[in-house]
Amino acid sequence: MESSEFDSENQTERSYQTDLRYNGSENAGAEELEDDEEEIQMSSQEVLEALQRAWINEKFAPDVLPYEEALVEMVMIQLVHMEENLATANKNDLLYIVHRMEVERIRFIVASYLRCRLQKLETYASHILDVESSRPRKSKRLSEAEQKFTHDFHDSVETHFQELVTRHMPQNHQDDERARRVAPNLNTHVFARARQDVGEYSLAGGEHSVNIRAGAVHLFRYRDIEPLVIEGQLELI
Repeated sequence: MESSEFDSENQTERSYQTDLRYNGSENAGAEELEDDEEEIQMSSQEVLEALQRAWINEKFAPDVLPYEEALVEMVMIQLVHMEENLATANKNDLLYIVHRMEVERIRFIVASYLRCRLQKLETYASHILDVESSRPRKSKRLSEAEQKFTHDFHDSVETHFQELVTRHMPQNHQDDERARRVAPNLNTHVFARARQDVGEYSLAGGEHSVNIRAGAVHLFRYRDIEPLVIEGQLELI
């Protein structure tokens, strides 16, 4: 069995042509370029690294980040190809075992990324739906499936809460829905590493500024740097 059968061993031999609009974070939901749509080639390794970075960012960000739909789709397509190659391989070959472990590692990254987002949707359903509805179409952070899930989950919780609690409360307290709404704490402090030179960046509404250089690690209040994380200039660690 030749290692060239597997994209995980030949990261640079294959590339993906995507319809992503480049914004520094491979996210198609943020600001679009005014020019015609630009094709970007990404190797298997680059796609996986981008998804892993999105997973770590999602893990440490208190609020839900834009969904990296294109990256997830490309990785899932890659997994299908790898599974097809493994199906015809000699299962007693050491290389088969190595590639099987790589497949499982990639599946873990995808599952963890989606599970992390799901946990936030369940915890902050009301808040996320309100904020998402006020965002422009091109700045939406949820996929269609996530949007539907969050609506269904929120409605189910509200119905359950109404049947068990609200209808037994005094009438003047039955509309206090916002009092029990949970929102992410955007003032949480996070560690972030600069992926490129940012230069002087204002913090705390302009009260302070810091010179952010590529490779530097800083402790920031998440609210201050969320735009840089979304744009891909910073990565959470």
